[in-house]
Amino acid sequence: MLTKLPMPVGHGNGGLSQDGMAPELPSQSWVRRFMTSFSYRPVGYPILCLLVALFLSPGLGSGQSQTHDGLPDPESFTRVLQSVVTIPLVDYAKLHAGRGPLDVYLNALGATSPETLLAAPRDAQLAFWINAYNACMLKLVVDNYPIQRQRLGLFQRARVTVAGYPENSVWQIRDVFSVQHCVVAGQPRSQDEIEHGIIRPTFEEPRIHFAVNCAARSCPILWPEAFTADSLEAQLERAVRALISSPNHFRIEGRPPPAGTEVTLRLNRVLDWYSEDFGGPEGLRAFFLSYLEGEHLTWVRDPSTRIAFFEYDWTLNDLPR
Repeated sequence: MLTKLPMPVGHGNGGLSQDGMAPELPSQSWVRRFMTSFSYRPVGYPILCLLVALFLSPGLGSGQSQTHDGLPDPESFTRVLQSVVTIPLVDYAKLHAGRGPLDVYLNALGATSPETLLAAPRDAQLAFWINAYNACMLKLVVDNYPIQRQRLGLFQRARVTVAGYPENSVWQIRDVFSVQHCVVAGQPRSQDEIEHGIIRPTFEEPRIHFAVNCAARSCPILWPEAFTADSLEAQLERAVRALISSPNHFRIEGRPPPAGTEVTLRLNRVLDWYSEDFGGPEGLRAFFLSYLEGEHLTWVRDPSTRIAFFEYDWTLNDLPR
């Protein structure tokens, strides 16, 4: 069963014309007028049509290869990530200086037709959108790098001041999560739209909170490889286990009476913000049980174990100079 792409808020009919077709790109419109302007069709006309079609095929014109589903090949994004990611940090200066390969991948994301995307298997779609979120977040940082205080709107300025966000936090970027800065599947999209308007409601996969990266030190890891349809399940499981293995994201504190005080399960704050995707606090507890064993399993399963959350560090996950 195909996964239906939800209609994004604020985009009217989602960028489709009244007959349900995607609008032509300017180059497509120009070529169509050029081709139909002939009063006759020369002998080489079919060959010319074929060449034009190849030129306009998504990805080919930008040097971006495709998967068998017709989606951008994630291997090109993997090469970008491998060149700049040293877990858990990103070399944004290097990416800023040589952003060409990232832009090629972003162009391929933008050229992907909604019809091709909807026809792809579920895992291919989900991998596409996770990669889109992460690639667009890299773009947003690089577009504003080095990050400095900007002229923020009144609400965002007040939020930044009250929260005490670091000077190199992405929150110093105006409308950081709501600005439609990244074209994906034919439409300008924001980080919020990709995550909250598409990924979460469409796929109902809570493990995406271990996979999408918001360019902060407290955010779950940005891996040096793109997500792929064939490896998606293993990659999501790896992301969950990586978070559990880090005491900065997952920690069991204390010991049960009579040996000690109450036990606290302290988690990454992201899991507090989106606990509803796991079924609330108790759903979070149940989610982690299958990943634990021994006394940790016993303690977390105990309903008296308290659930708390770390403070969130919004410092840019930049490689120190």
